[in-house]
Amino acid sequence: MLKRVYIIIVLLLLCNALVSQNKNNLSLTFGSGYGWVAPINNFVRGINDDNKKVTSMANFSLRLTKEVDGSNYWHYWYNGFYYGAGLFYGHFNYSKNLGNPFALYGLMGFNFFHTKNLSLKAEMALGFSGIWTPYKESNRCNVAVSTPVESYIHADLEAYYSLNRHWQINLGAAFIHFSNGNMKQPNKGINVLTPVLGFSYIPVQLVHINRKDLKNYFPKEKQELFKAHWQSQYNITLAQKGVYVFYSAPDENNVMQQDTARGVYGIFGMQARYLKKFALNHAFGFGFDLTYNQSIGKNDPLFYYPGREQDNMTYFQKFTLSSFISYEYNIYRASLLLEPGLYLFNKDKSLPRLSEHILLRYQFNGGIFAQIGIRAYDFRKADYIEWGVGYRIRHKVKSNQ
Repeated sequence: MLKRVYIIIVLLLLCNALVSQNKNNLSLTFGSGYGWVAPINNFVRGINDDNKKVTSMANFSLRLTKEVDGSNYWHYWYNGFYYGAGLFYGHFNYSKNLGNPFALYGLMGFNFFHTKNLSLKAEMALGFSGIWTPYKESNRCNVAVSTPVESYIHADLEAYYSLNRHWQINLGAAFIHFSNGNMKQPNKGINVLTPVLGFSYIPVQLVHINRKDLKNYFPKEKQELFKAHWQSQYNITLAQKGVYVFYSAPDENNVMQQDTARGVYGIFGMQARYLKKFALNHAFGFGFDLTYNQSIGKNDPLFYYPGREQDNMTYFQKFTLSSFISYEYNIYRASLLLEPGLYLFNKDKSLPRLSEHILLRYQFNGGIFAQIGIRAYDFRKADYIEWGVGYRIRHKVKSNQ
């Protein structure tokens, strides 16, 4: 009951934000759907207390968004860029020993096509979800969720149709993912594919802007943003990774026993990148990563014995070295980086040679930036989530450019 009260309070605060802000280009959108849960782990496949499959999730969302209105020069980098925050609640068809998640998230999107009454929007969101019933010794079947708070990610594509200057209806589809990025295991995650149907209230009629002659909208001191240039980026990262291992070991009577081991280990990394910004929003280059990963060796069943761990890895063997290509897409001070890479040195035999790195970054004044990223492999599995800070150096552009 108390959790429901908290949800109602947050909903009221979000609604109050609409009243207290400048209402230009604001939208308050309610959406709902009934989605399909992908059978990606044993719990949702029906290995639980009642042998019942988790196949569907009713979901509800409330989003407050603001579309850029042309009042700042960077608004003209995009057609209909918008950003905001939202609330989400999902209810599974079977939620015993799993829970029904509530999430709070930030979002950004692009209004990539619009006419007088019709708009097509693509959106990405990242946040935190709670009200889970996670894995523990008394809840061993739930291998889907291992922590009370999980990350929340969604991507959707929706069409909006204006009924009048204040109301829109919307229809689309969304992909939703819940996971903790391997910070604690077992945590196989939950994926949901759902249709979305909703409506939006717009206090003041939206004003769409278009990129015509883009440079005409920029002050002269910002014209250098159009010039191609090289830049160096350096950062450090911190992370933690969970390990969950099934192993067999002899007991005191030399009889083999099966058990599981769980642990959480620290990770420290350093990255260097060298990129060329060849367009207003795009940069491309390469980089190197050196990381100390304390979890290496902890996921080998041979290292576990009754009452103790037998870790044969040396300090040096817990380092990894990788190279990667880097693509950065800028959204004013924010940016998205995609970095497929190759391990040059990695003693973690459970991981493939190829890896992926996805980063969200925010640039402060003076070259300093902060970022959050996820390491993954096989283009579908998370290795761990990392946090970092760094410094960007913009190399001077030659006068003849």
